[in-house]
Amino acid sequence: MLLSVLVASAVGGTASASAATAVNAAVTAAPVTAVKASLPVKVTVNGKAVDFGVGLYVDHGKAYVEYGALFKALGYESEIDEASNAVRARTEDALVVLQGEQAFANGTLYPSAGETIEHNGSVVVGVRFAAKLTSFGVEWDAKTKTIALTYQGPTAEQKAAVYDVFNKLQLLEAAADSTGLVALISEDSKLDLEQVKKMWDTAKTKTVYEAKYLESYSDTAATVTLIEKTTKVSGGFYPDNRSETRYTLHKAKDGSWKIYNIEVTYVEYTNVPDLFKQTADIPDVEKAAIGGAFENQIKAFNAKDADAYIATLFNVADKAGLKASLTSLFQNGSLQATAGQWAVVEYDGSSKATLLAIVITESDIGGQKQKLRQTVLNEAVKTNGQWLLNAETTVLAEEEL
Repeated sequence: MLLSVLVASAVGGTASASAATAVNAAVTAAPVTAVKASLPVKVTVNGKAVDFGVGLYVDHGKAYVEYGALFKALGYESEIDEASNAVRARTEDALVVLQGEQAFANGTLYPSAGETIEHNGSVVVGVRFAAKLTSFGVEWDAKTKTIALTYQGPTAEQKAAVYDVFNKLQLLEAAADSTGLVALISEDSKLDLEQVKKMWDTAKTKTVYEAKYLESYSDTAATVTLIEKTTKVSGGFYPDNRSETRYTLHKAKDGSWKIYNIEVTYVEYTNVPDLFKQTADIPDVEKAAIGGAFENQIKAFNAKDADAYIATLFNVADKAGLKASLTSLFQNGSLQATAGQWAVVEYDGSSKATLLAIVITESDIGGQKQKLRQTVLNEAVKTNGQWLLNAETTVLAEEEL
């Protein structure tokens, strides 16, 4: 749910800061003790006193502040989301979500029982906890009864240096400069550079960054999550998509930031129906053979013939294990598959291709009926003159019928 909140916030989800009653169910998930009368406690943020007035409460030595005033003092805009009953606070490159007994801050999940509570119609948040989520250090001066909050995250200059990697990435993408892309990868990276380069050499794309969040930062490493929208401009097969991608950066010897790892944590393909128009230039005889392999696989599935099904695959490490699994599946349910539209969208000119296909499956297992339409990508390889399919497919779209 918190990940869905992140995606919703990246595209500008609406919320009402005044709807405090909307979060009563969420913020009262943990027992709330009576909040005592205000004590003469002071708060400073980066050395400057902040007067929270009646918005500051202390209960059993723990300070709470009304969420809007607290996050504003920390440099965040905040609101209560009516749909998810969550407090959301954000800056240009940081996001904090507090919901019930959990909190999400820039890629990390924190337990937060008792940290967000409701009192007299207002939602209040623990000061020390909010500071932890927003990279502020906390010091308590017992003599003056002062809570001192001091920002400990990266400076604006340090953030700019990190984000400059992605400015360069966009320029390289616009120039279709795959060689420059490889130069932007760190020397200690475990990424498959040939595969990365091949992706850019196959199709020219344009990526727009809808949002960015600096999840972690140190002198040697940083983690950034981007909400990206990527569309094909020209070239070979490429599915347009909107994704959430986490980049880990390492600092090189010359002090510049380089990409160490890329992890796609969420992806939605946005032009699936149109992908069937991106057909590859392939001889009719080879196209027919690949389609035949696909149709043979569907026939074997419907005939509940595990051996025939496996015979259509090229990369099965444990045939005995797969056969046992298929046999059990066939014996314990009613299954039927139908081949829909298909097209060969990539072809290397000899022995490798990519099949795009629609498969409709109907199942009745233990009285649980389901009908699904899936659009899938499947790698095809020509072995000993015969086209075979990958045992693993990529599901681009799925719809329950």
